[in-house]
Amino acid sequence: MKTRLNYIIAAGLAGIFALSADAISNNNTLNGVKPPKEAYVLSQSDSVLPVVRPYYTFSTPASAIEFMMESENSEDYARGILPQMANEELSYVEKLLNNEHDGFIVVDKSRMKVIKFNRFGVEEESFGMACAKNYGTKHKTGDSRTPEGFFSVKQIQNSTDWHYVDDNGNVSEKTGEFGPRFIRLSIPGITCIGIHGTAAPWSIGGRRSHGCIRLTNENIMKVVDMVEPGMPVIITPGKKDMAVNKSEGYNIPSISTIPGHTALSMNR
Repeated sequence: MKTRLNYIIAAGLAGIFALSADAISNNNTLNGVKPPKEAYVLSQSDSVLPVVRPYYTFSTPASAIEFMMESENSEDYARGILPQMANEELSYVEKLLNNEHDGFIVVDKSRMKVIKFNRFGVEEESFGMACAKNYGTKHKTGDSRTPEGFFSVKQIQNSTDWHYVDDNGNVSEKTGEFGPRFIRLSIPGITCIGIHGTAAPWSIGGRRSHGCIRLTNENIMKVVDMVEPGMPVIITPGKKDMAVNKSEGYNIPSISTIPGHTALSMNR
């Protein structure tokens, strides 16, 4: 009986693997893109079943740009920021070209904007924001810095009745400091950073927060409708942030959020 059961399980798995392999062989495009042969790599997960969806990697910025320019969406890519980003930070572009979500968010410390891009890197809408008062990327609780790098949306929470708690554990008497929604970000080693509304709309445009990204309450509700868990979020440093990072021995990539510009030409 045990031998027969093992045979049934093995046969079932073999059938699944065969179907998966067939799906892989017939799924050689991503968003209508057929990459150059040298750019195509199919990754496998650590799970029992293979990954059906192909994952594309690129050895050079040129191969990533070729991938975009040979696609049926080449005109869309040409209007966006992904080709120039390939030269600024190839790893970001690789992740975005494999992005399953309907676009991505960039928090630009140089322009003090939260920007929603479609999946081709074309800006759809931008919002004025406030971020941490201290420059450089975040290293620890209480340093009043906003983290920088490539992250993602973890969850969207109703923060209407939240109280603010400072680094010493003091709880505010009033609610509303975080506005109506809190978009919590998935950041390694950090759980408290997000994009949220504010009870201080006058702070938008400045370096005012303890680490989070603030929007007006009206705009946070607009952004909530644009994002979902897992969507990529890039937080890119400004010129002063980069100077602090360099002095501390850190090299956080900076990208341009304006087509035709480089990060260095627009940074402040």
